Amino acid sequence: MKQLFITCCFIAFLCYPGFAQKNSEQFQKIEVAKIAYITKRLELSPQEAQKFFPLYNQYRQEMRTIVQEKRSDNNKRRSANELEFDSEVLSCKKKYRELFKNAVSSSKASRFFEVEREFREQLFKELQSRKQK
Repeated sequence: MKQLFITCCFIAFLCYPGFAQKNSEQFQKIEVAKIAYITKRLELSPQEAQKFFPLYNQYRQEMRTIVQEKRSDNNKRRSANELEFDSEVLSCKKKYRELFKNAVSSSKASRFFEVEREFREQLFKELQSRKQK
């Protein structure tokens, strides 16, 4: 619990707008915090991390591409686009869950998406609390 609190404080520090000079630097700091959070929550050994994070980087890039395509696609009806987007995201996650199993245990590979969601939720809560202050 103490480590989780320290991690949250670290994330809060990184996200504070006064410390970030540029958006890209801020996103880099958030990504570093995310990697640390994933490593800690999945309890990755150095060997597992060395195998896992190259795949994670591929996953992150593929997800970024899917999101960018969704944003730039203005020709399709919104509801059809949403279904297509959800389908692509699901397919990508299934693909990478299988690839992650080659780097870490099956349970860690499956938990990754839960841990990633937890990180996003904590980050969102932190940003919301900063906006309220």
